[in-house]
Amino acid sequence: MTHPVRFLWTEPRSVSTSFERMMMARGDHTVFDEPFSRVYYYGPERRSERYDESLPESSVDEVLDQIWKAAEERPVFVKDMAYQAAAVLDADLLAGFENSFLVRHPSATLRSLHRNWPDFTDEEAGWAALDRAADVVEGLGRPLLVVDADSLCADPERVVSAWCDGVGVPFVAEALTWPSGMRDEWELWDEWHASTASATGFEQLDPPPAPPGPDEPRLFEAYQAALPVYERLAARSLGADPQQPEA
Repeated sequence: MTHPVRFLWTEPRSVSTSFERMMMARGDHTVFDEPFSRVYYYGPERRSERYDESLPESSVDEVLDQIWKAAEERPVFVKDMAYQAAAVLDADLLAGFENSFLVRHPSATLRSLHRNWPDFTDEEAGWAALDRAADVVEGLGRPLLVVDADSLCADPERVVSAWCDGVGVPFVAEALTWPSGMRDEWELWDEWHASTASATGFEQLDPPPAPPGPDEPRLFEAYQAALPVYERLAARSLGADPQQPEA
């Protein structure tokens, strides 16, 4: 028997690691943290030259084999950036998963990404691949199940409960808090997960910063490309008014 594999597709700097940490606290899923990052940055099929290092078991087939082997034992939850699976982000891949999405306003995600990687590429911004993943899911005839980061952190019980209903798992209120500390699953990207490691639950987010203007050409270009994707998905987010998409 193969158990469900539940993917949360997202973009960088979106509070997705907190959602993943909540799934760890549940204790009923095997959790994978960005397995396709190994493919994108460290594997034989890498799409980025950001790192010189190569890591074992980092091909697409090897990563998928790890996920499916884990699903033979119990349900699996995977959090990943859609762009890191860009090479295989199609119906053949997504048809085997239960797919949901997490978004945060791009004025926040892109400024945060820029602070860490001022040389981020268009693909690493994350939004184009997320848009493509949403197209694929809709093409499969499945609804878009979207979590908005601001709503999540403002009312985690309501939003997580709605997500649980959407994917068909029981809501576990106790999992909304957890002990602080770094996790073994975060070893590859531990410097990116430091804030979540120090947290014990979802923390209220500050309002999105001002959008970049033409005086910040790199951020402005990325923001202009990202905003329509965010608006498309945020309008479908759990609890959103379909007549009033968030912007």
